[in-house]
Amino acid sequence: MCSTTPDASMQLPVDDRAPSRARHFLSSSTCPAHSHGETEVAQLLVTELVTNALRHGSPPITTEVSCQAPAGLRVRVSDAAAGAPMVRHVDADAESGRGMLLIDQLAAEWGVEPGPAGKAVWFRVNNDPEVTLRPSHR
Repeated sequence: MCSTTPDASMQLPVDDRAPSRARHFLSSSTCPAHSHGETEVAQLLVTELVTNALRHGSPPITTEVSCQAPAGLRVRVSDAAAGAPMVRHVDADAESGRGMLLIDQLAAEWGVEPGPAGKAVWFRVNNDPEVTLRPSHR
């Protein structure tokens, strides 16, 4: 837990602006004392999770950001649909389906938390390459 920056959350619009708003929210909510290199990766990954929530989930869609210094930045996207996302391996010419694969490859760890009204998918990024490239927890 960070003593510099409080946790933050935002309910997103259920439209094509949601991924962009999630990126901007993440940028404005990251800890200036502890975030050094993971923000760009976190922006890519939150875009994937929010897009998945728009395509496969149900409103409301909420994004949460938490500095967990020194362990990194934790981002959580929740929606009201049950069912966990899966890592898919798609053909090279596929136009979609790589979101969870990106999360699996770029996050230090990630997981799914079932809830009473849906689920939350979270990831943690860390600017330490030794941590980021370690196999993640599923």
